[in-house]
Amino acid sequence: MATREYLVDVAIYQGKSVARFANAGAKGVIVKGTEGTWYRNPIAVDQVKSAHHNHLYVHMYHFANFGNSVTRAKQEAKFALAEAKHLNVSKKRYICLDWEASSNNSVINGWASNTRAIMAFMSVIKEAGYKCLLYSGASLMRNNIQTSAVISKFGDCLWVASYATSGRIDKPNFNYFPSMNGVALWQFTDSWHGLNVDGNISLIDLHAEKKTQHQVVKPKPAEKSAAKIPKKVFVPVINNNPKYMVRLLDSAGHYQAQYIPTNSSWKVWEAKTIKDMKCYRIGTDKQWVPAKFTKIIK
Repeated sequence: MATREYLVDVAIYQGKSVARFANAGAKGVIVKGTEGTWYRNPIAVDQVKSAHHNHLYVHMYHFANFGNSVTRAKQEAKFALAEAKHLNVSKKRYICLDWEASSNNSVINGWASNTRAIMAFMSVIKEAGYKCLLYSGASLMRNNIQTSAVISKFGDCLWVASYATSGRIDKPNFNYFPSMNGVALWQFTDSWHGLNVDGNISLIDLHAEKKTQHQVVKPKPAEKSAAKIPKKVFVPVINNNPKYMVRLLDSAGHYQAQYIPTNSSWKVWEAKTIKDMKCYRIGTDKQWVPAKFTKIIK
């Protein structure tokens, strides 16, 4: 299974739409959700909607203000979790901790105390059912954090920033890879494709379930309804990419960890509007496909 995929991380500066990043080849987006216990990204909802519309996996990150305080770290973790719930971030995804030097985040308090606070934050996230990554610059990780302790508890979880050069970079040069244990994601540029966005490449499979093609369970036909529905629909190839898969929803509009391949045909059991989208039920009540990705066969 290929583990190297491009992801971008976005904040308010990148705007509401992430379509241009998907068009450049990104497979996932890490949306800034929160900072400290006082800030929520005001356009995070729009960025998440745009990501789903463009078939991107959605993760979230929190910008730390707790320094080496275990108490504040736990408070900030709970604040981040509340926003993740608000944004409907799947528990199959990551909530990432951005711990770096800032006016609100002191990093010079000592290796051991920094690490205790960081692990306190990550533990709260893990206990809530999410996976967690730790973001910082390579130098800071080497000199201010006991990364071996973090990796021992959370596995390969480091999201490390290290740039070979400034300016536009489209692809990472692994001759400049910041060699250290436990790296899951490498931020190799702050100008990916010249799009004013950080470029990251994964070193582990962050989206392990993506290749699982779920078998659609065919239930008994629904009772006849006055609404006219097609008998069968075809899902064509999207953006000339035969590897694209279409994500299914449940009847309440929640995206599921289930995908169907393009260039495929499906029997339709029911049709209705879900969150302002016309959708067709092609299996159970948790298997609805947006009509915009289909063509009626008959």
